[in-house]
Amino acid sequence: PHFAKVGVCCDVIQQYDGHHHLGKMWPLLLFVVSTARALGMWDASKGVFAGDKAATPRSFRLPDPLWVFGYASLVWRPEPGWEAYERRRGVCEGWCRVFAQRSTDHRGTPEAPGLVCTMLPETALLDGAPAPGEKPLGTCYLIPRDDADAVLATLDFREKGGYTRQVVSVTLDDGTKIEALVYSATTENPNFDPSLASTSPAALDEAARIIATSVGPSGPNTEYLFQLADACPDDPYLQALASRVRALLQQQQQ
Repeated sequence: PHFAKVGVCCDVIQQYDGHHHLGKMWPLLLFVVSTARALGMWDASKGVFAGDKAATPRSFRLPDPLWVFGYASLVWRPEPGWEAYERRRGVCEGWCRVFAQRSTDHRGTPEAPGLVCTMLPETALLDGAPAPGEKPLGTCYLIPRDDADAVLATLDFREKGGYTRQVVSVTLDDGTKIEALVYSATTENPNFDPSLASTSPAALDEAARIIATSVGPSGPNTEYLFQLADACPDDPYLQALASRVRALLQQQQQ
């Protein structure tokens, strides 16, 4: 709710200036608008952050060198041109990967949201809910300094549907520890569904139902899940969810 209120206030400020000259107050108001956007205003009509870009916390600092940790679609479908970047497998301890983020811009629509992954600290999940396993396996990409601005702009747009920049500690496949940028849909964003952040049978069944029937601009929701599950065959949470979705699809064909 507070995301939407901030967005409305900023829009009103801009519309007001179209009819009234704010004079010396305008630079201050413009600062308020730009700051609110950086922190993450919410466009409720589209189900994404206003400005079509991910949120950036006020005190955020990029890791140097710039590693990007992909834990969902970046694992199996990196951005064009990324094949030239150094890539390493890695795990993020103390965090978990969970299908609890409704998707209105990639694997669903505002009218019929799909369901995609977020990565959260395990402590952020509901007390008593059986959480997905720790240490999600993902792919780390080392972004050359000259490409950083373009890559960040692409990722900010890609992750506009409720995701926020975070820095996490990742252990690479050779044991090296690095800091990496990750986009996490936090529990405070409006598209997060806490009832699905669990491995309980009820949560898995509901997640499977949504995934089996959702389609968005980026394609079927099933593709997103199946490609990720194939890339992470040892992840029991992903395999359990994929098994449920396949069973539902078989029932639909009968």
